[in-house]
Amino acid sequence: MAVDTALIGKWLRARSICHGLPPPVSDRGGWRLDTAQPGELRRYVFGAPCDGLRELGESIVIPRVYLKLCGDAEELRALLPSRWHLDEPRHVMVADEWPAAAPLAPGCTLRLTRVGVVTTAHVVTDAGAIAASGYAAEWGGVFIYDRIETAPAHRRRGLAACVMGALRQVRRDAQAIEILVATDAGQALYTSLGWRTISPYSTAFIPA
Repeated sequence: MAVDTALIGKWLRARSICHGLPPPVSDRGGWRLDTAQPGELRRYVFGAPCDGLRELGESIVIPRVYLKLCGDAEELRALLPSRWHLDEPRHVMVADEWPAAAPLAPGCTLRLTRVGVVTTAHVVTDAGAIAASGYAAEWGGVFIYDRIETAPAHRRRGLAACVMGALRQVRRDAQAIEILVATDAGQALYTSLGWRTISPYSTAFIPA
């Protein structure tokens, strides 16, 4: 399912701010991010299949470059030569409704830190361990959630929902589109919180 290119660009811009990376650049009908990380040189993100994505797949022959598509794995696979491998599927989701905020689990404290448009949330146990964490960033009418994680020993306690609920409270624009990309497991959690999947999100890479 195609996703509006402008929305993808705003999400990527907010994500880049959240990660301290350069902003995305319009490129071949999608967006290019020059991430320059140890495991990733750059990534290209497309809201729908297009000739530009196919051309990139044919021209790129080195690892550490990722091609990402708002579409299912079969759509992406059909555009690329056989040297490209597919990563685990993800899901682009937006928030429609939220349930009432869940109480924080006993023995835990929530800490929020805001720097510019980026907010960090940590759930800390009485022993000082980080039980859950997450980030959010607001830019251009979108509010993104990023790296929502719960430590294995503290799962199934509702901590991820608490983190997201706390992050949501710092939105400055109540009309901002709330968006994230989820794993299969995350999709189940976020659906239970009132989120809606608007597209599969597929990734291809050339193995090192």
